[in-house]
Amino acid sequence: MTARRFTNMFFAVLFIGAGVFAAAFLYRDYQHLDKLRAEKMVLSKRHDALVEESSKREAQLENLQGNPEYIESVIRTKLNYAKEGELIFRFER
Repeated sequence: MTARRFTNMFFAVLFIGAGVFAAAFLYRDYQHLDKLRAEKMVLSKRHDALVEESSKREAQLENLQGNPEYIESVIRTKLNYAKEGELIFRFER
């Protein structure tokens, strides 16, 4: 009976050890998965912002290609041009 009891104890300890070993690896993998999910969320928000910026730039490009009033307003504001006879006032902060 001693050999049988020893065998049962051996397998019980082996089973518990394997369970602890597996739990440690699963916990580490869970932490890695959680980190990847957080990174995915950050990248998804960045992607959405870039898509929005891209659509704004495409709209601006379309305006620059076919809207003369928009082109004139861009030239006046960004390049400080004026029509002949107009005065430009610059205010500094």
